[in-house]
Amino acid sequence: MIAPRLASLLAVTALAACATTPASDATADDTTGASESSTTATPTTAPDDASSSTGAPIDPDAITYYEHVRPLLARNCVHCHLDGGIAPLALDTYDDAKKFSALIASETAARLMPPYPADNSGDCNTFRDARWLADADIATLAAWHDGGALEGDPATPQPDVPALPTLTGDVRTVVMPEPYTPDADMPDDYRCFVVDNPATGDGDSYITGFDVHPGDPRIVHHVVVFAPNSADAVAEAEAKDAADPGPGYQCFGTSQVSAEIAAAWAPGGGAQRFPDATGVKIQTGGKLVLQVHYNTLAAPGAADTTRVDLAIATEGITAAEFVPLADTGLQLPPGQPSATSSLTTTLADHGYSGLVTVHGVFPHMHLLGRTLHLTANHAGTDHCLVDVPRWDFHWQFLYFYDQPGTLDADDVLFLDCDFDTTTRDVMTQWGEGTGDEMCVAGLWVSKQ
Repeated sequence: MIAPRLASLLAVTALAACATTPASDATADDTTGASESSTTATPTTAPDDASSSTGAPIDPDAITYYEHVRPLLARNCVHCHLDGGIAPLALDTYDDAKKFSALIASETAARLMPPYPADNSGDCNTFRDARWLADADIATLAAWHDGGALEGDPATPQPDVPALPTLTGDVRTVVMPEPYTPDADMPDDYRCFVVDNPATGDGDSYITGFDVHPGDPRIVHHVVVFAPNSADAVAEAEAKDAADPGPGYQCFGTSQVSAEIAAAWAPGGGAQRFPDATGVKIQTGGKLVLQVHYNTLAAPGAADTTRVDLAIATEGITAAEFVPLADTGLQLPPGQPSATSSLTTTLADHGYSGLVTVHGVFPHMHLLGRTLHLTANHAGTDHCLVDVPRWDFHWQFLYFYDQPGTLDADDVLFLDCDFDTTTRDVMTQWGEGTGDEMCVAGLWVSKQ
């Protein structure tokens, strides 16, 4: 085996997002707000009666919902923020958006929404399909609220809501074996279901893309598909299922067996394909483990039957895997607003040699995490691979680079994590439990 399997170390990815297409491609050149898709109108504070009976503002330079704000919400928010969606409030009409204008302004200013914990400004890489507002977009939303959340002209043509991507080719479906009603006493219920592997026939098979269809989109917060690494791992998952009353088994963190992450999805994301003709190699036949994170607050007592479409390929695919860079010796003292963990390693430590293509990264901590930073020293120069200044366990992502990079297996990698342990009165250690912690960055790599 080239490297330890990521899924044996990582807690589950939440991956949730409220958009599929960023409002703009913010890069190192546009972090001050320059963006083709950004609105740059000068904010104008208007009195309460600044709108006519038709909703058109008296001041033609004022920032309004229909002209300036609705396009930003359409591109970034309404896949989740609509009636019946996973988000707790709707933003797809003027009346709804106006009620929450202050919240929109504050949440975007703090970069809590759209949820995207990593920095995509260009200071530390840029990522494919980033849910990232340019600074000018954020300024527009703030100015709209400050100016009285004006309506504007309802006759303004409606902006397109970007279509969600779909899968093509050989697509096969896995489905939960029976409906499951999440535990309403748990606002976050993590449940694993053992399902049949759709790959059949001889030779190698690869999962190259996925599309999740939640049975009840109000409560399905994210979904992860795990591919067990052996028959023993499958048997272990089946034993956990049999021992746990009801469908499936409880599984905070990973699938609780040795397995590879084969798919990770969140609402609003649509279908996703692994980049650059890469894929997760899976055993033909056997079983997969389908993990669903349920958030029960929106609809306690609701039952769910989620299915997942998987794109399967047997040729023309480069096998890739998540190589886990992990501080397994983590020890965090209690009562500290800033407790740190660090790791220095190389890909050679994980069995690689020569040049390696790095397609993406998966940062991971648990509930105490605050920040995570990963750099590589390549050819004598430090390169930032990912910077997470606002960690949130409930908003985790796979980050695939706009442009894949190259590392030598002997390049030194530096991983630094920071935690807040003020709520703890005992030492926090590495582990998969809710009271444990992790400092991990999984690199999605392939051999050159």
